[in-house]
Amino acid sequence: MLLEDDCQWIAFDAVGTLIFADPPVHEVYHRVGQRHGSSLTRLEIRQRIADVFLQRNQSQFHATSESNDHEFWRDFVAEVLGDVTDRDSCFSELYEWFALPSSWRCYPDVVPTIYALHERGYQLAIASNFDDRLHAVCDQLDGLKNICKRVISSEVGWRKPHHEFYRNLTDVCGVDASRILIIGDDPQNDVWGAQQAGLRALLIERRHSDRIEDEEVPSISSLCGLLET
Repeated sequence: MLLEDDCQWIAFDAVGTLIFADPPVHEVYHRVGQRHGSSLTRLEIRQRIADVFLQRNQSQFHATSESNDHEFWRDFVAEVLGDVTDRDSCFSELYEWFALPSSWRCYPDVVPTIYALHERGYQLAIASNFDDRLHAVCDQLDGLKNICKRVISSEVGWRKPHHEFYRNLTDVCGVDASRILIIGDDPQNDVWGAQQAGLRALLIERRHSDRIEDEEVPSISSLCGLLET
C-alpha cells in the first residue's frame, strides 16, 4: 500500500474532498441569476457549469495569481449566466457568496478524522486550487481552522497539477516529498500531479464508492484504517 511508516504529512484538497457548497453551486447561480434577469433553468445552469468549467479548466495556464483567478471567475460567470442584465453585479454577488464560510460545509467524516489524525501525530495541510477566500472559510469551519499550513494556488503562483505547486507544498512541510501523502478528488490535479512531483497520493471517490480501486478511498475516514500499524 502507499502508506508506509515514514509518512509524516497528509495534505488534503479542499473543495470536493474536505468541503462542499451548501446550497449546491448551481442552485446559488440559479437564484442569483434570476435576480439579475436570467431565464435559465436549474438544469440548464447545472449543465453549463459543468461544461464551462471543463472547458476553461483544460485551457488554463498553470501559472496564476489572485487577479488571474478573479478574472477567471468573472469570465466563468459571464459564460454560465450569459443572459443576465448586469453581469458585473451578478458576478460580484456570486463571488462574495462563495467567500462566506456559511456557504460551505465539511463532509460528515472530515472533522472526526482530522482529530483522529492529529491524535496519531500526523501533520496536516491543505493544498488547493482555490484562492485566498479559502482562508476565511477554513477559519470558521470546525476542524479545518486548526490546519494552519495551507498552500493555495493563487498565493503561490501555480495551479495543480504543476510541479511548482507541489514544490511549494514540500517546502511548507519541510520534509522530503516522499513523506507527504495527498488526498484529493481530482485524478489529474491531486493524484497524477502529486505523483509526478514525488509525493504519494490517494484519490477520494465519494460519488462512486462501490468502485474503489487500490489507489482510491471512499471517504476521509477510510484513512484511519489504512494508517493502522
